[in-house]
Amino acid sequence: METAGSRKKIVHIAKVTGIHGMEKHLLTLLPQLNSTSWQIIFLLLIENHNPVSEYLALLEKNGIMVHTVTIRHDVDPVCFWQIVLFLFKAKPSLVHTHLVHGDLYGIIAAKLAGIKHIVSTKHNDDDFRQRGFFKLVHHVLSTYTARIITISAWIRQFAHAVEKIPHEKMCTIYYGVAPPKVSRDRESLRAELGFRSGETVLGIVARLTEQKGHRYLIEAFARAITKNNRLRLLIVGNGELEDDLKRQVQNQHIEHLTIFTGYRSDIYEILNAIDIFVHPSLWEGFGLSVLEAMAVGKPVIATHSSALPEIVEDTVTGLLVSPKNVDALADKILTLASNPLMIKQMGEKGRGRCEKLFSVERMVQATRTLYDEVLAL
Repeated sequence: METAGSRKKIVHIAKVTGIHGMEKHLLTLLPQLNSTSWQIIFLLLIENHNPVSEYLALLEKNGIMVHTVTIRHDVDPVCFWQIVLFLFKAKPSLVHTHLVHGDLYGIIAAKLAGIKHIVSTKHNDDDFRQRGFFKLVHHVLSTYTARIITISAWIRQFAHAVEKIPHEKMCTIYYGVAPPKVSRDRESLRAELGFRSGETVLGIVARLTEQKGHRYLIEAFARAITKNNRLRLLIVGNGELEDDLKRQVQNQHIEHLTIFTGYRSDIYEILNAIDIFVHPSLWEGFGLSVLEAMAVGKPVIATHSSALPEIVEDTVTGLLVSPKNVDALADKILTLASNPLMIKQMGEKGRGRCEKLFSVERMVQATRTLYDEVLAL
């Protein structure tokens, strides 16, 4: 595979199963890195039953060259050797891996293919990474990388403490979001979703998994509604807990006040339609949906866990509570919902914080600088 002119090839490698935080991050980052100097190629590991065609179409629409390799099992020698062969033929100047499968397959394959420059990004602090086997694997893999990007200071601290990666090998580059473009009228979308004038809509945009803490939000909402009957709840996303959460809503007798939308691609329109964003995660490597809500000017109620306090400034751009604390979560919902001025002020300050600290330009420039440093080694 030949490069055009003197462009250096940068190959990103990750397993993709949907359009979540990491995937949205790369959809923002990679087109900005594509330039007259660099040609960006995204090598995706995909499952046979989940071709992620929508994501592939978005990448190609944004000018990213895509190469897919099927991964049949967590340990798939055929997949591994296909990656080695691709890298050997492509001869990229740098390989950049993401998440556990991208690291495990990509870093080793890059070494076997003779790639000198390897970068890895650590996106999360999942519980499994604290197990002995995974701690050892991530530590060993890190020794083959030139630099490691962490998406938050919390992840950097986690990687140092758990995987014994030296601080000097890591640098933190926050996710960035572009100023949102909202084309849909707020009131018409609210009406379409079933909300009436004067109602205060709480919203969460997240995969329906245990990590995101939906069940604590539903319980808190059920308590809060007894004191403020103008509250409504909008749950956006899909996942393995969908049936369980819908049963919980029914058992709490709040199904007429709660709307599940499933997956939505018009996230900024949805966020513009709500009043308060709630994110009760049990752990969170970053929290891109929180950033998106702030970019639209929404106050955030989130948990004081992992990286979330780096994004949400407590009592300034939102309110923080301890994870699983239903009473505190209900109290914060009632406090914010009863104060329209606070909702407005926190939303405005959140938008300003987003523009200052979490811009796409800041993220892209930091990544370019790191690539230049690594390629100079």
